[in-house]
Amino acid sequence: MGFGYLLIGYIVAFLFSISNIYFFADVIGGVVMLIAFTKLGWHQKNFLRALWADMVYLLLCFARAVLMLLRVIESDSAPATAASVAILLASLVLHVFLLAGIYHLAVKVEVEKEARRARRNLLLIFTYYPMVIILSLLSPLIPEKAAPWLSLAVFLYGAFVVLSNIYLIYCCYCRIVVRGEEQKETPPSRFAWLNRWNEKADSLLDGAYRTMSKKKTEEPKEQEAGYLRVKRKKKKGRK
Repeated sequence: MGFGYLLIGYIVAFLFSISNIYFFADVIGGVVMLIAFTKLGWHQKNFLRALWADMVYLLLCFARAVLMLLRVIESDSAPATAASVAILLASLVLHVFLLAGIYHLAVKVEVEKEARRARRNLLLIFTYYPMVIILSLLSPLIPEKAAPWLSLAVFLYGAFVVLSNIYLIYCCYCRIVVRGEEQKETPPSRFAWLNRWNEKADSLLDGAYRTMSKKKTEEPKEQEAGYLRVKRKKKKGRK
């Protein structure tokens, strides 16, 4: 359906981005998320909006990385700060459409926990990103003694937000699937280049998907039109 690609892309783009290790993680993750949104966009229109937001995010990340590698801009310069703020704004818009898509899709297939988590995570990003943008713009005015503590607090809060979103996407991957996806009967895109892209991506990542799909799952008692809810945990009786 696309949540597997989204999980991989999101982890690479955002979990590695908050670390000190940088190897074009945001660019690589953004490309993988594009694959996910081309698949998920058939089922919820907010994922198509996230697709365009991801393209902007991807281009900004790539441009900043190239300019910094060529030393056209320095890491502490005003242009670098402006680029960082632009990327943060693009990431905020991307998260809004991503979580809105998950929320509406979860409501449609009646998975209440995922819907509640998506709504809660929306509140988290609406507090996290404005806070990071304000701190980025006001960083020259922050006292030297307070700067490390503020940076640590923002880092920990950002890590919590990212991990919360990863868990939400993983829950969607485990519980929501399109009927017929196990036979790969997903509808083709009207764009030929997207179909070719999806076919190549599927050929690379389907081995892992097939391994996961071999695990035993409980058959759902009720089926929504076009969707199945899978992998419900069985409650063990108390002795």
